[in-house]
Formats: sequence, structure tokens, C-alpha cells
Amino acid sequence: MCRASYINPRVVELLEEGRTIAPDLDRLGDGAAFGRPATQGPIEEAVLRLLA
Repeated sequence: MCRASYINPRVVELLEEGRTIAPDLDRLGDGAAFGRPATQGPIEEAVLRLLA
């Protein structure tokens, strides 16, 4: 766990249920422009879908 960052308790609950964003990690970088970070947007979107 992060000590300096807030973690939504629902993320921990979902992890305990076996639900993660692991399937989304295979698609990291898809459609990314050269020289731009390829992870921040897709990871944030995957977490938001998980929490929804």
C-alpha cells in the first residue's frame, strides 16, 4: 500500500474479490503517440471502469 497517497477502499475490496485491471495492462501503449507517456490515461481509465 502507498503511505503517501490515498487509495479508495473499494480498490482494496475489489482486489480481495480477485478483480483487478490486469486484463487492461496488455493494451498499454496502444495508440500512443511517439514521445508521449503511454500509461497514465489508459491506467486511470481502467481503474475508473473497475470502480464503476
